[in-house]
Amino acid sequence: MWGKFDDVARPTARVLAVLELLQAGGTHSVAELAEQLAVDERTVRRYIEHLRDLDIPVEGTRGRYGGYRLARHYRMPPLMLTDEEALAVVWALLLTERGQSGPGPASALAVDSAAAKVRRVLPAPLGHRIGAVVETVDFTSSGKGDHDEETASDSVAAVLLPLAEAARERRPVAFGYTARHGQAAQRFVQPHGVVAHHGRLYLTGFDVTRQAMRTFRLDRIAGVRLLEGTFTVPADADPVQQVIGPLAPSPQLHDVSFRIRADIAHVRSLIPETLASVTPANPGTDETAGWVRVFLRAERLEWVAGTLAMLDSPFVIEYPQELRDVVSTLGQRLITAAGAADDDGAAPVDPITS
Repeated sequence: MWGKFDDVARPTARVLAVLELLQAGGTHSVAELAEQLAVDERTVRRYIEHLRDLDIPVEGTRGRYGGYRLARHYRMPPLMLTDEEALAVVWALLLTERGQSGPGPASALAVDSAAAKVRRVLPAPLGHRIGAVVETVDFTSSGKGDHDEETASDSVAAVLLPLAEAARERRPVAFGYTARHGQAAQRFVQPHGVVAHHGRLYLTGFDVTRQAMRTFRLDRIAGVRLLEGTFTVPADADPVQQVIGPLAPSPQLHDVSFRIRADIAHVRSLIPETLASVTPANPGTDETAGWVRVFLRAERLEWVAGTLAMLDSPFVIEYPQELRDVVSTLGQRLITAAGAADDDGAAPVDPITS
């Protein structure tokens, strides 16, 4: 097939450029193609013959509005890459464009064009998810190829694709997360963005369970599920800044977590939704049936201790230790006060027997 053109210079890039123009649809005149490719009309016709020799059905039409077009039934076959292979190709382009592997040989415009072409020939669902990665992942200036073995996990691609899609479409997600100390828990998060920093990938967003902004390493995430509904990202949200230099939490606020044997409505009667998250404690286990977990940030632990007393239900303080001390002190004060009232002979009168 190639022998008849052995003696002809073949600028492959321009031949493929003709195909790219024809794939946009419609009929293109010879003059129009020649102008866009910066060649003469005879060269355009030679490019068309090259495409036909590759069994690409290019049709020619005559007349005033004549030109070339792809046969109506023709569609380029999808690029048969796995999710991870497609991610690897586009990721390499992103690294080149954003300077993560040193100055590259191609311009940013060329990289963008190449990435767009790869996405166009992928199967539509995968192309959509890869597009989400391109649009949502940010790189810090210090993330130049500093990869380590710990993050080279087969599961990272499977996690990144749905998280990027969720961040772009403002969809909440649920996933399993293993914290640094090895404890695994289910998290419900409104994802704001993904950041590549020092060879690792991080998800930033609002943790609904903790009612606070949080950062998660992707290699510790598993089982991502997109949830119903959408959310609004705060105007001041900055995923990169959150990863490399988040503002320290106010020293006056205490992270508080406790389990209590009560229904959510009873807890909400004293702790409104704007102050705390209330979720079932380890759902599915008999030992914690009827218990809920409450997480909040409080300026005064004395207020939390008083609220626990008013809820009047069995509870277990998970953290901080200081809250246990405050509750113990409050209990002793109440016992002392009650005893002092008895000693003074000021016990209340029973209206029934008096």
